[in-house]
Amino acid sequence: MSIIKIDDVMPGMVLVEDIEDLNTGNILLKSGTVLNKKNILHLKNMNINYLNVLEITGEIKEVNQDKQKSFIDKYDNLAKKTKKVLKDVKLGKKIIISEISDEVNDIIDEITSSNNILSRLRQIEESDDYTFQHSLTVCMLSIMLGKWLGYTWRELKQLALSGLFHDIGKLRVSRDIIEKPSRLNEMEFNIVKKHTIFGYNILMETVGISQNTALGALQHHEREDGSGYPLRLKSDKIHEFGKIIAVCDIFNAMTSKRIYEDKKSPFKVAELISENRFGVLDARISTVFLDNISKFYVGNLVKLSNGVIGEIVYVNKNIPTRPVVRVEDDFVDLMKLRDIEIIDIIE
Repeated sequence: MSIIKIDDVMPGMVLVEDIEDLNTGNILLKSGTVLNKKNILHLKNMNINYLNVLEITGEIKEVNQDKQKSFIDKYDNLAKKTKKVLKDVKLGKKIIISEISDEVNDIIDEITSSNNILSRLRQIEESDDYTFQHSLTVCMLSIMLGKWLGYTWRELKQLALSGLFHDIGKLRVSRDIIEKPSRLNEMEFNIVKKHTIFGYNILMETVGISQNTALGALQHHEREDGSGYPLRLKSDKIHEFGKIIAVCDIFNAMTSKRIYEDKKSPFKVAELISENRFGVLDARISTVFLDNISKFYVGNLVKLSNGVIGEIVYVNKNIPTRPVVRVEDDFVDLMKLRDIEIIDIIE
């Protein structure tokens, strides 16, 4: 690891710390980025003269591969134990927290030590069971957001369990309704709404589950303006776990392929969260989520709505959902070209 002149930087070196625009504070490149010719040239054009970099060696590559394998192993262990817990609950048995506690601890340690939650999530193979995988992903996103909010390890454990079991009440709803391949009618939707109450009751009967954890599951569909369910609570009556899980639930649900709806671009969903952070979703929590998660997109290849593919090279700190995308030798500023948007992340 060393600080060297930009002229001496070579493709394949890794950034040790974030590169910010000194004038605006916007992130140009995220730490951990493997540099290539294009982004090195971009940094030169931005008058960045020195970089703190690490040169990739065979040993470092091996460490990175080991870290990736470690995450997948820990995720698989959590998934296996979670599947057993859900099966037991479906059979009318109670949750035994000790059966899953170690795996939750491992995933908390893994997620909080990672610099890039999104790259971690892309390592996971998609499951045919949407509700099951959604629960695992919301758990991990909630852990990351809790870290960004400054939560203690004990608070993260309670939040992780709340995210993991936020939809457990759906096990008490008819499978025909949960897996209906079209939009639910009013009667069916009213039945689904009860899953938050069912989940709360299941968790409150579980030894080792805090009321905070149960309230997160109960209230993750409540909204700041009182438009949510099941109790139509308003801002100051909603537990913070419920507010955190609400943001993570929306982000993962809308960026995933569901039975009745295709997935949306993370940037489109981020814009929706941004639009709803004053009145519907908690403003502080939504802002922390958007500000942090947007940093991980620098360097990603994306497909634009006009059909072209480019690389995100710059994220505006104030409006992170409209980045600058390099398309060959041109730059597409989505702040200025409002009729163009990102429709998919390729890698």
